Formats: sequence, structure tokens, C-alpha cells
Amino acid sequence: MRFPNRISEIKFAELLAIIILVTSTLGCTSSDSSDSDKNNSNSSPNAKVIPPTPEANITFVTTGSSFSPIITVTGNPKIQWVFGDGSTSDSPSPSVNFGSKRTRANTLVVTPWSAVTKINIGYDGSDGGVTPGSSTIENLKKQNVIAVTGLENVAPYLQVWASSYNPITALDFNNFTALHTIECFYCTSLATIRLRNVPSLTRLCLENCNISYLDLSEAPSLADLRGASQRSSTYSINWGTTGAQIWHICVRDNPQMTSTFPVNQFPLLKDFYIWDGNQSGALHLTSTNLKSVLSANNHYNAANFSGCFPAGRKCTVNMYNNDLTSLDISNDPGLLYLNASRNSLNQTAVDGVLQTLDSYNTNGGDLDLTGNAAPSTTGIAHANNLTARGWKVQS
Repeated sequence: MRFPNRISEIKFAELLAIIILVTSTLGCTSSDSSDSDKNNSNSSPNAKVIPPTPEANITFVTTGSSFSPIITVTGNPKIQWVFGDGSTSDSPSPSVNFGSKRTRANTLVVTPWSAVTKINIGYDGSDGGVTPGSSTIENLKKQNVIAVTGLENVAPYLQVWASSYNPITALDFNNFTALHTIECFYCTSLATIRLRNVPSLTRLCLENCNISYLDLSEAPSLADLRGASQRSSTYSINWGTTGAQIWHICVRDNPQMTSTFPVNQFPLLKDFYIWDGNQSGALHLTSTNLKSVLSANNHYNAANFSGCFPAGRKCTVNMYNNDLTSLDISNDPGLLYLNASRNSLNQTAVDGVLQTLDSYNTNGGDLDLTGNAAPSTTGIAHANNLTARGWKVQS
């Protein structure tokens, strides 16, 4: 496969085009310079071509028949696009139609780079993202980008990156100190993402990617993680000490998960979605902000939610199909939906759940304890009390 050589040849041609454009703009037309260039050309055909430094531009390698990226800038910077067909643009939202699908390199230079705050090559607001709009992230179909180089140019300045649905394989955001949002929804080829020194990152969407290892240890401000349904054969997450700001974690449908979660690091957690996540042992959540825990189809043998659901809430715990022998829901009057079916709770544990929920004197809840031991007559009495207050009880 000659793909790397094609890319190199294309990038070289486009970088040479940039050199020619810049030379023309600066008006280097003196006779001395021209004579010098001619002399150099005669002695060595490549003498006048100076290979650019890696940070000379950002290159987007595409495979589609068109390319319509959107960058957001502040002030009045100079923008120079050079596309794979040789055409150019100075627009922050250019559109070029190549006429056919082929691998092409499209380069971007912004002077100064500090003007660039957002780069968008695909976004539709999926998985809890913001509603697309000119003041947030604009709606944009995927731009068929398979690789990006030179992003280090905007590392200190970029605030938002959106590349949803693109077949991109790797992203390096090391030292992107202003970056607060990454949207990579359904980037099914994305296998590598680097997140060293990202102190401002708050939202990370990697739903339906191909990540096998996710290092979040240097993302102390992370608040919203969407990392469900990875297509990799293994999947582990290194949290380090990150977690103080986390309110939402969704890593569902990852039966290949090889790491457990330091749940005591998430004092502000509201949503914990980790069903079918190969989790085992005891689940002990401590956040008093919890609203929804969806942890079905795992291997937990114990769960402790004591004090997590204060009165006045309508909270949900869904832990069916685990190996629970112990379930603590004490001090949880805000728990109104509990599905703990298909576990290993004995009669004492089942009676305890019924008695505890009855003691809260709440109305209109939903409880499913089927697939565990049958309640005793005392447990049945508590179930009847719940039913009389509008609860739907299955046991």
C-alpha cells in the first residue's frame, strides 16, 4: 500500500504552493533576487525549496469529493487555505468541490494562530452536546478527514474541537491548555487520543470510537465523559486523581472493559451509566447529587447507595442482572425507581429492601425484585403498604 508516499507527495506540493503564494504576496521581484534564484536553480533544481518547519501549517488529509471546514477566529487574522486541487481561500468557512473522491492534503495557515478558537470538521449535537448554532458549534456533516497534522500551532489557543463521524485515526491534544470541549461522536476509527496537560477540558465525547486506553489523569476539570461503545478489543481508563468536577459518566456497552472506577473521587456525580461494563466487586457511590445509576449486566456482588438520594428527588437505580448479595439503600428517601431483579439477594436482603422503601412513606414508585429470593410474610406486608401508596412492586 503506497498511501504514506502519496500523502508525502501531496503535502510537499501544497507546501510548495504556500511558499510560492507567500513570495508573491511579499512582492519579491528585484532583479538581484531573480538572478540569484535562476543561478541556484541551474546548479541544483531543489536548492530554492526550503522544507518548512512542522508548525508551518495545519494539514487536513481528506478522502471525500469536497471539503467544507469551519474555523472560528477572533479579531481580523490572515487566513490562507490551500486545497488539494490547488485552489485557495481566505474564508473561515470555505467550501471546495473536488469533483471526485481521492486522498488529498488541505493546508491552513492563520496569522496569528492565537486567533483560532474553534475547529469544526463534523458536528450535530449528538450525545448531550450543545444545540448546533453560530454561537456554539455549528451543524456540519462529516468532512471525511482521516488525519490531521500541525495542530500544535493552536495548542495554547484552541477552545473547541469537533470532528464527529470522521474516519480520523489519531488526535494529539497534549498541552492544549485552553481546550474545554472535544466532540468525537462516532469516530469509529479513532484509536488514539492524547490528553496530557489539558487543564481546561470539561467535556469529552468519544462515543462509538475505537479507544483501547484513555488517560484522563491530566484533565482535572473534566465534568462530562461520554465514552460508551468502544470498538476496541480491550478498554481501560486511567483517572489518576481526576474526578472532583465530574457530574456525568457514560461508559455503557463496554464488556471488554479492564478497569474499575474510583467512584469515591466523584463527589458531584449525578449520572453513572456503566451497564454492560464488565464491572465487579462492590459498588459504593458517595455523591449526594446522584439522580440516575444504570449499572445492569455487570458482576457487582454488593452495592451501597446509603445517603446518595435525599428526599425530594425522583432518583433511579437500575442494577438488574448482577451478582448482588447485598444492597444498601438506607437514608435514600429520594429513590423512587429501583430495579434489582435477577440478582442473588436472599430473603433477608429482599425483606430489608421492602422495609426500607416502605419506611420512607413515598408515593408512586417502581420496584422490581424478581429473580431473587421470595419475601417473607413481613416483606409481603411492606410490599402491600407500598402498593397502597401507588408503588408498582414486583417480587
